Amino acid sequence: MRSEDLQAAVTAHWSARAPLFDGVASHVAQRDRWRDVLEAAFQAQAPREVVDLGCGTGACAIIAASLGHHVRAFDASPSMIEAARAAARAPGLNVEFKVALIGDIPAADASADIVTLRNVLWTLEEPMAALRTAHRLLRPGGRVVVSDGLWSVAPHYRATYAPEIAARLPLHDGLTQIRAERMLAEAGFPVAQGWQHLFPASPYPGDVPVFVLSAVKP
Repeated sequence: MRSEDLQAAVTAHWSARAPLFDGVASHVAQRDRWRDVLEAAFQAQAPREVVDLGCGTGACAIIAASLGHHVRAFDASPSMIEAARAAARAPGLNVEFKVALIGDIPAADASADIVTLRNVLWTLEEPMAALRTAHRLLRPGGRVVVSDGLWSVAPHYRATYAPEIAARLPLHDGLTQIRAERMLAEAGFPVAQGWQHLFPASPYPGDVPVFVLSAVKP
């Protein structure tokens, strides 16, 4: 399977899930807790320029906008973007949503203060490339916020792909905080700080080990 075909299959998977995705999503069921954790991870005392990569139905983007930040959010799935726009309209939030692959983000280098990637790395054929994109988009002193989990702990609760797709995704089973910290360091973010301790318990069914990390671009 060519990379182009793999990406098309991944996009189709999420487009099919988009209409019902928020009905079972952690960021909806535990909205206030996610808001508290992300607000802490952002470490922002004033409005900032936020870019949300792989935004899905707008989990990070909508929270960031509700905190007063200017937000640009991107996803490869038109259906996810449509659902995100509807979710942002309901509370009257102004978020700039666009359809784009992470590798083709129409945003200038050093144009963001915060870049978010929530539950994105496990879906990618080249997760390190996404972290390098975050590094490129951030200004010096800017902050990346990455959240993901070890999804193989609770396979019956997770989204998954067809075997031929899963085999091409190096983090399909998820990842640990330690591995994520190593990846961040390799991408140019030498020191990461965890925020998942602010959740009273795992925000996902099956007690999936989850992390929320922030790291600053030197």
